Amino acid sequence: MNKWQILEYVLSDDQDKVPAKFWEDREFVLQAVHWNGFNFKYASETLKKDKEFVIKVIKYWGYAFQFADNSIKKDKEFLIQNIKYNSLILKYADEYLKNDKEFIIKILHTYKPAYEYIIDKFKIDKEVQNIFLGS
Repeated sequence: MNKWQILEYVLSDDQDKVPAKFWEDREFVLQAVHWNGFNFKYASETLKKDKEFVIKVIKYWGYAFQFADNSIKKDKEFLIQNIKYNSLILKYADEYLKNDKEFIIKILHTYKPAYEYIIDKFKIDKEVQNIFLGS
């Protein structure tokens, strides 16, 4: 079977029938993720660590970032540079970063709509509020 025939398993939610080699194929995984972002959880560890590939995924499905490798979830620069594509990625960022006020301020300077995904303690912080409100 070719990858397009195998993709039928993904479309019918039979991901367990997909041979592992297909979850290493960038084109196959991208098609699977376009169908449903949750399919990123089946991707190979190599693809989950590939920053360029992860960017392609999060542009469409921010919630798929939860399945990215932890090294990317901890990468401040990656998050700051890509928050504008889908601010939902902040929800799945490393817990340490989500609690880092300096990082949150940088995020909001980059893309204010990410405010929706910052943790509550920062939503009541005057400095953070002023950045969000543009004061």
